[in-house]
Amino acid sequence: MATNYLGQLIHERRLHRRWTFGDLARACGAVNLKEISRVSQRLVLFERESVRDRKLLWRVITALDLDLVTVVGLLDRQRDEERAEWKAWADEPVPMELYVRPFAGVWIKLTLPDNLVDDDSLAIEYARQMTAGRQEMHAVLAVDRRVSLTFAGGQLVARTEATPGRHPIPFVEIDGRRIAFVASE
Repeated sequence: MATNYLGQLIHERRLHRRWTFGDLARACGAVNLKEISRVSQRLVLFERESVRDRKLLWRVITALDLDLVTVVGLLDRQRDEERAEWKAWADEPVPMELYVRPFAGVWIKLTLPDNLVDDDSLAIEYARQMTAGRQEMHAVLAVDRRVSLTFAGGQLVARTEATPGRHPIPFVEIDGRRIAFVASE
């Protein structure tokens, strides 16, 4: 996991001033208890995980008198490490995965037949034929962690490439969680 360089700097500067999260929240403009609590929680995330809120970041930079060039350099360094980690993860060999949508709103992960597991062209043809003549049926073949192919009506209708933060396999979101049902025998 990439190091949160900016979070470390914010943590060090906050402690150097002997400020609590509440003190920093007030320095960032929070005035009542509810705002102080809400901003403090976001500041905890800044230090532990990473910067998500650019507007608040500007207030933190001002409150702690951080050097903007240093902040930008730390964000660039973290982003470069995150990209390198993602590329290494995306390049790891993984078996192909097949997902089908028999009707709107449900994705089911199916096991590819053994004779197709190591043959891209046979797996692609299998996924394409699953949708032939079936109006509602869609199939997504995740060739690897970077590329997935979507089939509908017996045709390839989309080629999706993953990017950091966006995986190309289908899912249904239920209660904020990404779910793909797995078919069992």
